[in-house]
Amino acid sequence: MEDLPDDDAFAISSGDDDDEEDEDVIDEKEPQMDEELMDIAELAEEINPTKFEDLRLPKSVTNETKRAWRAFINSHNSLEEAADGLYISIFESAPMLQHLFKTPKAVQAMRFISEFSNYVELLDKPSQLKQQVEAVTFRHLNLDVTVPRAMVFRDSIVDQVAVVLRDGFTPNARFGLMAMLGYIGGANIYYKAAMADRLKVLGESWRKVNNAATKADELASAKQAAEKAEAARQKKAALKAGSGEAVEEDDDDWDETGSNADDVAGDDDWEHAQTGEADKNRGCLSCCFGGSGGASGSNGTSMTTGAAKQDGEGKSKSKSAATFVPTTFTEMFDFNAQVMGFGTGSWLQEVLASFDAIVNNIADIGRLQEEVDVLVLRIGKVAWWQEVNLAQFKSCMLAALRSLLPQEWDSNYEVAWNWMWDNVESLIWKILGKPYDWENELYFLMESLDEEMRYQLRSNIYDKFFIAAPAGQEYFKQSDTRLHFIAEKVFQFTQEMFADPWQAVDDVSALGLRHVGYGVPVELFGAFVTACIEVIATVADTPVALDAFRWSLALIAKQLTRTISEGSTIVMKAVNINSRKQLEKAVSLAPRGQRAEWLLKVQVGTHSISPLYWAIESGSLDAAEAIIQDLLVIRADRERYYYGVDDLFLRHQDIAGRICREAPVLIRPLLDGLVWRSTRTQDGRRRANYYVKHLIVNEQGDPAEFLRELCTVKDPKLMVHPVVVTVSDTLWAGLVQQVFLRGRSWFIVSLVVLMVSQAILPRMTALDGVWGARLTIFIFRTLFYMMTMVRLVIFHLRNIFNDIRSKRFIRFLRVIPVPRYLADVVQAGNLAMTVMLVLMCINEPMYHCADADPAEFPTDDCEGIAELRRRYSAFAMLATALHWFLMVDFAVFNTGLSAFVLVCAQVLAEIGRFVVALSFLLLTFGSAIAVL
Repeated sequence: MEDLPDDDAFAISSGDDDDEEDEDVIDEKEPQMDEELMDIAELAEEINPTKFEDLRLPKSVTNETKRAWRAFINSHNSLEEAADGLYISIFESAPMLQHLFKTPKAVQAMRFISEFSNYVELLDKPSQLKQQVEAVTFRHLNLDVTVPRAMVFRDSIVDQVAVVLRDGFTPNARFGLMAMLGYIGGANIYYKAAMADRLKVLGESWRKVNNAATKADELASAKQAAEKAEAARQKKAALKAGSGEAVEEDDDDWDETGSNADDVAGDDDWEHAQTGEADKNRGCLSCCFGGSGGASGSNGTSMTTGAAKQDGEGKSKSKSAATFVPTTFTEMFDFNAQVMGFGTGSWLQEVLASFDAIVNNIADIGRLQEEVDVLVLRIGKVAWWQEVNLAQFKSCMLAALRSLLPQEWDSNYEVAWNWMWDNVESLIWKILGKPYDWENELYFLMESLDEEMRYQLRSNIYDKFFIAAPAGQEYFKQSDTRLHFIAEKVFQFTQEMFADPWQAVDDVSALGLRHVGYGVPVELFGAFVTACIEVIATVADTPVALDAFRWSLALIAKQLTRTISEGSTIVMKAVNINSRKQLEKAVSLAPRGQRAEWLLKVQVGTHSISPLYWAIESGSLDAAEAIIQDLLVIRADRERYYYGVDDLFLRHQDIAGRICREAPVLIRPLLDGLVWRSTRTQDGRRRANYYVKHLIVNEQGDPAEFLRELCTVKDPKLMVHPVVVTVSDTLWAGLVQQVFLRGRSWFIVSLVVLMVSQAILPRMTALDGVWGARLTIFIFRTLFYMMTMVRLVIFHLRNIFNDIRSKRFIRFLRVIPVPRYLADVVQAGNLAMTVMLVLMCINEPMYHCADADPAEFPTDDCEGIAELRRRYSAFAMLATALHWFLMVDFAVFNTGLSAFVLVCAQVLAEIGRFVVALSFLLLTFGSAIAVL
């Protein structure tokens, strides 16, 4: 029993000793923890761009970081508020990074908060965190990320969290958040340097594939020419075997025209080259089937032949299928898709159609994300009913590339293309499937808004936008109706992007090019999109509907921003400010062979805009004149000359007519540019060339409308311009004169008949009472009515009917509707003469005296027609005067006389005004004198 206390004492002492040992251990561990915290603090402070490994933090640090981040989000009323505060903190604390923020705030802020939340939750899962960070670094390949910028970005986020949490932001949480953000920044720098080689491999290999396709097209064209030559030779041989002398004549004709003997002689070489090329390509294709290739009995050939036999196409078609060798990436892709059993599904074709843009923009994440977003929309439309397996596309893509690049393909190519597609696939899967739900939710949201609510939403958008971006008021100076129309189109575009992405993308591109001409700064789009999202957030009943609106509007904004950025060339900027000096400076940077393209076409996607047309439409006439003069200057480069007249009229066939209608002041610079005058003189004269082809005929071979449009300007000085005289004389002497004379010959004959029957024979006293003279007058008048009056009545009835059916009217005295063709003074005079002729025919005395004494017939002297004869003579006088008036058309025989007629027309208008003023004065003085 006495030992018990000892045991107890031992036990106690043992316990004490253990406690002491534990205390010693704790004392020893505390310095270790301090060292660990110091290591974490050091890790948090530095950003290492030299390596990219798993980020492993102590569990206590990760737990504290997660708790602090959740507390930061929960301290705000909503996730949007937390995202907005974080975005503002980053944006305002880093002025040197503000130019990198191109996405609207409402979109980018939510992206920030969701991405950071995801990273924080993965702090205790290093491998998954690395995968996520690698994905985000891929999306930042186009940004110049540096250590100082990464530190500013990191510190701004940490400071914002510290301000919100205050004492709740523990040192462990601070170190964990700083370490995570530094890890992401260093990964971006490391990743961009490490992926440079892969990007280079992708660019070079894709260019080789496209060059190979171009060469294949050239070979196909050459082979087609050789086949035509062979067919011609066989036809000639057959004719020669069937006939003798005639064939010899054909031989002579063949030799004279060039028998393509070189092509025929080269057939053997062609066949030899094609055989070698086919063998090489067949060896490349064997990788798709697992065969060795190069032999006629390869798997590729046998399978293709077998497929042809299964289709029942016969031996000839089997042979054709067996020898078919795809030469382009699209053909090779379709070939491999068929062989692998994937078919050519609609979604595969959509990815294939976007693949070129994806590869070319792999290093530009903004452009790549835009292409991926549009691709996902299109896939959702064409494959909503079937499963999408992107691995199938990857298999066909790699097989096609290996086949097209058999000699260059190695492990570097394999790694680069796998890396590229894996990243693109991750972007696709991130969105794929969501547009269907987004479209439905957005539709229900928009349908739930009545017109009154829509009106209020549209007004709120502009209120918020003008507060956020006061400079935007300078670009929204239209009426309230127009502003509401624009806001309503925003709502419609967000829905149309889901409903019909093909047409919507096309419409947005066209809209972007219009904004290029308006000179709208792209910085305003972010504020406008943010205002729209904030307003819609007040009525969105579900988060999905708001996400749908935010995503669709962000995609539209990206497309508009890109279109404006790509279309805002230095030439367009000079046009927008209407600066001749700036335009000349801008175009001076262009090579001689590309000056016309710079001045006439700005291409973005499938749409283009013409700086020249935009300058005319927007009233920038100084810039338009500078463009025309620059295009019409002849420049020389050794033995090659550059003259933009063909480019101008090929791009804008209606340029002359449009200038006449919208900018007559530019007509003279255009005409002056079409004349080249030599600097050397001989005998007081110098050579001059007139480049007037496009003013005479258009590209379709039809007569150009230049002279017709020029007449609408009503400028007599332009009518005597050397170019106009040359064009008119050329047309007149070559074509118009004969046509005009044939068309007007009836007019001259009818005038002669009218004068003989009305003014000559009836006034000859020596013929009074002569029956033959009366018969001649009767016949001439009858012929005149039949030949002239009937023809004119039919002509005018047809034109009146056509104008009424087409609802083409003009307002006479602003009240009476009149057929539009009568706007021409000549046609109006012609109608008046027709009316006079009808009245003459109705009141013809010889017809009314037909029932008189038959012995006196024909006569115009019978009882009871005295009044009729007076009316008839008045109508005849007016008809004769109008007939002579219409002879003014014959002034076209002389250009000077035509110009004189135009001058007279202008003077007559002035004389009319003078007569009105004179009549007023006479009436005034007459009235005043009358009251004396």
